[in-house]
Amino acid sequence: MNMSESDDRSWHPTRPDDGSPLLAFQRVLALVVVAEYWTKTIRDRALFEPVDGLVLALVTVLTAAVLLGRFRRAAFAGLALMQVWWIGRFFPLAGNHRYLELILAVVFSALNERSDEQRKLQLRAVRFMVVVVLFYSGLQKLIWGYWTRGQFLAFALERGPFHAMLGRLVPTDELARLTSYSGAIGDGPYLADAPLLMAASNLVWIAEIGLALLLLLPVTRHRAWPIACLLVVGIELVARELMFGVEFCAALALFGRGDRLTRWVVPIGVFLGLLVLVRLGLLPEVVFH
Repeated sequence: MNMSESDDRSWHPTRPDDGSPLLAFQRVLALVVVAEYWTKTIRDRALFEPVDGLVLALVTVLTAAVLLGRFRRAAFAGLALMQVWWIGRFFPLAGNHRYLELILAVVFSALNERSDEQRKLQLRAVRFMVVVVLFYSGLQKLIWGYWTRGQFLAFALERGPFHAMLGRLVPTDELARLTSYSGAIGDGPYLADAPLLMAASNLVWIAEIGLALLLLLPVTRHRAWPIACLLVVGIELVARELMFGVEFCAALALFGRGDRLTRWVVPIGVFLGLLVLVRLGLLPEVVFH
């Protein structure tokens, strides 16, 4: 990771608990993890088992420890174990962002944030993972080719959120053809001719790779991270992966100057709490993953 010492010093506090952006990100990460466990447990409560109740209680207590700053490293070690349990139980259907959360939890548990050098390593590790995820996501879209010809978006148009957000980019007759397919073997072809849909499809992988490279350079990262946030927000609004979007945008904010992230923690906590209330049926239904 190309990172100057002056870039590091500009935002590492002298004390580990004085509101640093890295501490704020730790809190956001823990809040996202616990919100995922609550929303998934509520959604699948018909399949609820005693172990699910135990795990949910443990994740809630561990998150409280992170937020309060008590035994934070041990709490992240516990959250890492909970993610290992989740991945093992639902493999291969566990969301790929669970692996990212597992790695980040291991980083925060293994490195002592009270050490200036190890705190710098935490920062660099988070930044490195952001660049890897963004670059690799774009690279896979390019290599497999399902985005260069728009096949993935064409296939996804039958899903409600994709239809609502992207349907207007496709002419009526072509949209009717693509949404008439059921995804069964032999359906298709899922080839789009709509110029706007093709442009949007290719823009995604180009932006992911390009922004990842710009985040590597100190002279461009401060301008690249807000653009990357806008890209992530756009993608996740369509995919409805709202919690991962929050988590990844918070990680992107660690590329910025100063401490913006501390001010985001409470609004993020409120937003995640609202998603839990949606799953409980106490607020109007919103589709999200």
